[in-house]
Amino acid sequence: MTSQKLPMVSVIVPAYNAASYLPDALNSILGQTYPHLEVVVVNDGSTDDSAAVLAQFQAQDSRVKVVHQSNLGLPSARNTGIAASAGELLAYLDADDTIHPEKIERQLAYLQQHPEIDLVYSDYCRADQDLNLVSEEVIGIKRLPLDEAYVYTNVFPVMSPLLRRRLADRVGDFDPSLRAAEDWDYWLRCQRAGQFGYLPGFLSVYRIHGTQMHKDYEFMLKYCRMAAAKNFSKNSRSYRRMIGSVLWWQFGMKMRQTESSRLQALCSPDLLGTALRMLWEVKSVKDVLFIRHAFRHGL
Repeated sequence: MTSQKLPMVSVIVPAYNAASYLPDALNSILGQTYPHLEVVVVNDGSTDDSAAVLAQFQAQDSRVKVVHQSNLGLPSARNTGIAASAGELLAYLDADDTIHPEKIERQLAYLQQHPEIDLVYSDYCRADQDLNLVSEEVIGIKRLPLDEAYVYTNVFPVMSPLLRRRLADRVGDFDPSLRAAEDWDYWLRCQRAGQFGYLPGFLSVYRIHGTQMHKDYEFMLKYCRMAAAKNFSKNSRSYRRMIGSVLWWQFGMKMRQTESSRLQALCSPDLLGTALRMLWEVKSVKDVLFIRHAFRHGL
């Protein structure tokens, strides 16, 4: 089959002050075993050397398209990239993450074998700042229907899936008002509008480093609350469980970061306050225990 007959895949890469990470991200795309792709990088008002890095990649490979805009935020940058892309299929990759060389080829083959599926997602790895493996994350949802699992967690990170443009057209843009949790909101809308498939395998890498926004707990909670309010009634059990799950995740993050003993940590005002806040938000001890069990044993 000639490349002209292969479907075009567009990989959308928003970038803000990511000059040190961009080469890893772009090389992981350009090194794909599937050749018929384009990379649309949106330089979202970077003030570092991102523009120079992108100019070098653009000069070396005609598949790289660069769009420059003022700093409008991550969701708007993705939307700009989608609008500038030509592919029948879309993948999203943040500038600090990478993908496996066979990701697109393997996920595209799955979609070709399952024409009824609009989006396929796969497992991923977590790595440190230098891309040394930290953990392998298996996404498989076993105990709950996918739509219910989305109440408790953002099932997969943004670089995990490959989706058909027809699904992106149905759900519309990433919400530019959400400075965080915009992908959770987006996948919730995608899940309602299309059919998801799961392809096992570790096909992307989420890089952990010190500047990521999820470490700002109040910032994340604010925008998770906005995403929950968009998708569920504020008086609903689903809304309360979604916020409770965010607080439980934050509680777990704080526990892992403490240098005190477990008992001392549990008695600290910060952790105790997070636990009580979760109970107050969820308004049900039974639901709190369910969230705790789900995070410990999987969904």
